[in-house]
Amino acid sequence: MDRITQLQDAILDLLTITHTSIEYITKRTQFEQTSAAIPQTLQTPLAASRVDYRIAIETFVADIVKRSKDIEVLIAALPKKGDSHLRAKRLEQLQSEMILANQEYNDALAQSEALLKELQDALAVVLSTEPGSGEDGEGKQGHQGEVAGQVRAQDIEDMGDA
Repeated sequence: MDRITQLQDAILDLLTITHTSIEYITKRTQFEQTSAAIPQTLQTPLAASRVDYRIAIETFVADIVKRSKDIEVLIAALPKKGDSHLRAKRLEQLQSEMILANQEYNDALAQSEALLKELQDALAVVLSTEPGSGEDGEGKQGHQGEVAGQVRAQDIEDMGDA
């Protein structure tokens, strides 16, 4: 995940935590009468106990502070305005490395294609000189089969003379 997306997610998390905190504070509070002159007129049916309420507030504050620090770290990790020339140099270096690697690949590909052609030619010669392969082919392969047959016959005669 890139840094901008991480930052965006962290900000959305912070907004969600803040929204949840405000909603909890407004819906789960127990109103206190702070002055005898002002009567307590509003009651909250889902109010949390004072202890639970304080623990929840402390948790919300800790979450907001932690997520805010995470956002600060993500912002600090973003590229600076002056870093652009260093990035350009790095991209140029990577481009030249990529060109070199591409050339090496093309050379290896050409070499493998030449070796494949050489192997195919060698196989064609070997397959055309096997006994029982028939000599119904014309041209070079048929001639090579005849020559190979003559060589084999001469080898057999030489072995008989020895």
